[in-house]
Amino acid sequence: MSKSKGHYHCQGRLFALLLLISLSFASARAWNVTGTVCDTDKETLISATVRLLHGNDSTQVEVTTTNDHGAFTLKNIKNGKYILQASYVGMETVHKDLTVEGKNLNMGEISLLPAGVLLNETVVKGVRTPVKVMQDTIEFDPEAYKTQPNAVVEDLLKRLPGVEVDSEGKITANGKTISKILVDGKEFFADDPKVGSKNLPVEIVQKLQVIDRKSDLARLTGVDDGEEETVINLSVKKDMNTGWFGNVEAGYGTDDRYTGNFIVNHFFNGNQVTILGGGNNLNSERFTDGAAGRFTRFGGSNGITTSQALGVNFNVGKDEVFRLGGDILYSHRERDSRQSSEREYLFADSTSYTSTNRKSLDNGHNVGANFRMKWEIDSFNTIDFRPNFSFNINRSNSADSSLTRAGDPRRSEVTRSINTASNKGNSVEFGGRLIYNHKFRSRPGRSFSLMVNYRFSDRTERSNTYSWNKFYLLNDSVDLYDQYVDNRTWSNNISTRLTWTEPLGDVKNGNFLTFAYNYSYRWNNVDKLTYDHPVEFPDGFESDPVIGDELMFNTDLSNQFRNHYMNQDIRVGYQKVSSTTNMEAGLSLVPQMQESFNLINSDKNIPQRWTWNFAPFLRYRYRYSKSRSVNLNYRSNPSQPSMTQLQPVADMTNPLRIVIGNPNLSPTFRHNVSMRFQDYNQDAQRSIMLMLNGSITQNSIVSKTTYNNETGGQITTYENVNGVWNMSLMNMFSFPMPFCKTLSFNNFMMVNYNRNVGYNNGLRNISNSFNINEGFGIAFRPENLELELRPNYRLQLAKNSLQSVRNQTVHNYGGTFNGTWYSPWGIILNTDLTYSASSGYSAGYDTKQWLWNASISYQFLSKKQATVALRAYDILQQRSNISRNITANYISDELNNSLTRYFMITFTYTFRSFSGQSNEGPGGPGFGGGRGFHGGPGPGGPGGRPGWGGPGGMR
Repeated sequence: MSKSKGHYHCQGRLFALLLLISLSFASARAWNVTGTVCDTDKETLISATVRLLHGNDSTQVEVTTTNDHGAFTLKNIKNGKYILQASYVGMETVHKDLTVEGKNLNMGEISLLPAGVLLNETVVKGVRTPVKVMQDTIEFDPEAYKTQPNAVVEDLLKRLPGVEVDSEGKITANGKTISKILVDGKEFFADDPKVGSKNLPVEIVQKLQVIDRKSDLARLTGVDDGEEETVINLSVKKDMNTGWFGNVEAGYGTDDRYTGNFIVNHFFNGNQVTILGGGNNLNSERFTDGAAGRFTRFGGSNGITTSQALGVNFNVGKDEVFRLGGDILYSHRERDSRQSSEREYLFADSTSYTSTNRKSLDNGHNVGANFRMKWEIDSFNTIDFRPNFSFNINRSNSADSSLTRAGDPRRSEVTRSINTASNKGNSVEFGGRLIYNHKFRSRPGRSFSLMVNYRFSDRTERSNTYSWNKFYLLNDSVDLYDQYVDNRTWSNNISTRLTWTEPLGDVKNGNFLTFAYNYSYRWNNVDKLTYDHPVEFPDGFESDPVIGDELMFNTDLSNQFRNHYMNQDIRVGYQKVSSTTNMEAGLSLVPQMQESFNLINSDKNIPQRWTWNFAPFLRYRYRYSKSRSVNLNYRSNPSQPSMTQLQPVADMTNPLRIVIGNPNLSPTFRHNVSMRFQDYNQDAQRSIMLMLNGSITQNSIVSKTTYNNETGGQITTYENVNGVWNMSLMNMFSFPMPFCKTLSFNNFMMVNYNRNVGYNNGLRNISNSFNINEGFGIAFRPENLELELRPNYRLQLAKNSLQSVRNQTVHNYGGTFNGTWYSPWGIILNTDLTYSASSGYSAGYDTKQWLWNASISYQFLSKKQATVALRAYDILQQRSNISRNITANYISDELNNSLTRYFMITFTYTFRSFSGQSNEGPGGPGFGGGRGFHGGPGPGGPGGRPGWGGPGGMR
């Protein structure tokens, strides 16, 4: 009996032990958390990010993305309490508490609302279409715009309706300047879109989006800061986001024209590294000139440019939790510019004409570095830090001669002038911006952010100037100046911004109050020390002048200003977010202070002055459906006059063109209103966009120039005026023909009306200008063939209130034909023919020209990785570079030197190695060939739209 009891006792202990082990294994077992992410219309979201965070400290446990059906699975999750975070571009991030208790957990559908401050992006499935308009985004399909083999993004941009690329590579879309190019939403070479447009190959791009969005600060903090930008986002093809790809190109042509460049890209695990470089003498600057706006340069933006560049860009990190990015770049450019111009000055009682010839040589070296660090410490805390540095060297030389005549151009001479100048300048800049953003776990929707920004700039420039002026109406008297000017400008700028977002009631109702306080202070120091070489005419003005060697300090033309500027912005707003409506409205109180001290002459001090402004704002968007919406924006902003406009010190760099500031100027205040409607019909593949913009400026600052009829000299100062406003209407639509999907039509039209107030020789003049730009395209794009015709027309009308100021009418018209054939044997034939004409310019400046370009390319090797191409530019040698500028005071026509006909042969090798592939070639028409002629200048067709190449070569 005792044995039996002992036996059962042992069995009981064994059973208890097995049960304990089983429970231990069960508690250690991991489970799966599943679910589906969708929008408010129950449409699933592909590639949405899903994170699982610890419930106690919000550290990350696991991360994944949704599949093609919007579903996700988080595997091997242990028992415990967690926070599930779901996020998607353009949607509000959602947090859900969950508990895993010994079994798999299905979260069901997780619905995301449209973001209050981020882009609302639409994922459209089905038939491909060239253009889609979606709320703040216009999306283009690169496959619908065939380009040359190995074309770069700039070549594609020139083919898109509503997009312009000028001779400098500056990109505008629907009249707005592109500030950045993004690659899969990540910055590529910071704020230099030219690097991305001129170097990234078209073949990697799945879709190209033009996006209107708020500033980085507003998107990160959720509080409007009044700043907006337009960017281009390039989505990389899915089969090209892991691996190596790039190309190497070299070409040589007639007139010693050459080009050579390379780009190497490595994409891996959501990371990217790019190295690129090159050089050419084809007017193709692959980087933005770092000297622009920093130095008193004489080269301008025209002429023939030789440039070299080398840079590296990277964006690496762990998922989106911690990202490091940035770029380092070096560029050098040398520009030879020649210009002739005819300017007609429009006075109330007379008319004068000035003919000018100018030549200049501009040489610059630039090194810049921009870095980015973003750290999502947890789901509630984020740090964004962006330091930067640049160093620039510029050397410029110029010489010009001009003749001013009174009355009819063939009548009396007034003044003849000769000017030369040489500049040597250096600048260094550095700074950084730090943003910390915190979301409160205890109160969803509540957030706080802090931004601190600092920037230092130091620019030194030394100039030698020589000016000789002969006055025929003053007994042939002569003025001669030989000066040395030592300029130095250095400044410190520090600013900070505090923001707070507070939900009103239940956060699900989408009501928020926003508060922001911004404070900035700038110390700006300007030294301009002018020295004269004494000049004498011992035997009268007809004799040779005697110029002394000794330099004499010129007190009247020198200054040493110490400028202080303070700005505050106290902002209160209300925000409403729902599935159909997104609205922000509020008011800013903007106190500003400005003062200036002259260390040389205290009489030129500008005493401390305060201004107080109220600046309301409104941003409203109504979403009829996923593909149709309307936006309405109102924004007002004050701005102070610049120190150049305020300082009462004469700038006599050119003694016949003296500029002096006005210390009594008032700040300007600008009201801006815009409305945008967009609609995309997926069944018909029809896209429509309509934009209306208007602005009114109070106390607008304009130049006021008076003329001396005896010398032809000008003195310019500045005045406040009212009555300045403008309006513009833009329309774009695109659709394929219903009877033939390979035949498509697109149209782009813009109408502008501007009312400007200015002065004509001291008399007030109101100038009204009216402009119409109309361009449409018809394209036939079957397989292996593209034929496209793009006519265009531009009308410019100018009317003036002064009866003596002549009204003007200018017509620009023409069109471009593109043809490309891809043969099955690797041969590609291309031709571009552009006609441009104008009427209404000065005699000899009206144009009628044909610009014809052609190429033949051959792709070879096993996967067509190599291409040899022969290209001809401006075969008819009719290239011209003429422009007109109309103001209230004058009409100016300019003719600049430019590249003309040349031929070039190029060789390009393309390499690729992606996951599961090995040196994969292009494998299809239009891919992998040699761009070859990259960098050739385009014709600058009627209405300013490039027709064939522009910097970046054939399209």
